[in-house]
Amino acid sequence: MKKLSLVLCFMLFAIYSAAGQDAASSAPPPSVTEVMNYFEVMGIRGQMQTLLEAERKQLRVSFSDMFDKTLPAASAKEREQFLSLMDGAMNDLFSDYPIEDILRDMVPIYQKHLSEADLNAIVSFYSSPVGKKVLKEMPAMTSEAMRISFARFQPKIELMMKNMQSRIEEMAKSEKAGKGGTGTAVGKPASQTPRQ
Repeated sequence: MKKLSLVLCFMLFAIYSAAGQDAASSAPPPSVTEVMNYFEVMGIRGQMQTLLEAERKQLRVSFSDMFDKTLPAASAKEREQFLSLMDGAMNDLFSDYPIEDILRDMVPIYQKHLSEADLNAIVSFYSSPVGKKVLKEMPAMTSEAMRISFARFQPKIELMMKNMQSRIEEMAKSEKAGKGGTGTAVGKPASQTPRQ
C-alpha cells in the first residue's frame, strides 16, 4: 500500500527530526502508555484511517477499470452487480482493519529505538505551537514535495513505458510471423541480447 507507506515515512521523519540519541543508549525505554500518547499527539490513528479511506477509493477505481477492460460489453445491470459485490468485499476488508492492533504492535519498535527522554522531547515539541504547525502543514508539504519529485521522474517513466511498448509490439510481430519468441527478450535492450 503506497499510501500507507507514506504514514510510515512521516513517522520516521518525525523521529529523525526530533530524536538525536544513539539507539543503543542505556537510557530507559518509554512505557506503552508514553508511546501510545506519542501516537495520539502525532495523530497517527487518524492518518491511518484517512489513508485507508483513500486506498479504498483507489481500489474501487482500479477494480472498476479492470471490470471495464475485462467485460467492455457488460450491461448496466451487470456493472451494477459487480460494483455491489466489490463494495461488499471492500467493506468486509476495511471494516475489520486492525488499526488498534497495529498501533500496539508498533510500540516495541519505538521502545527499542527511543528512550523515554527521547519520546518525551518529541511529544513536547509536537505539543508546542510550532510542532502543531509542523503536523498541520506536513500533509501539504509532503504532497507538494511528491508533485515535484514526480514531475522530475515522469519523463523517465514515460520513456520506460515507450520502450516497453515497443518491445511488446516487437514480440507480437515476431509471434505473428511464426518465429515463436526468438525476438529480443523483454526487459533487455537489443544490444544486450546474447549472440547465438
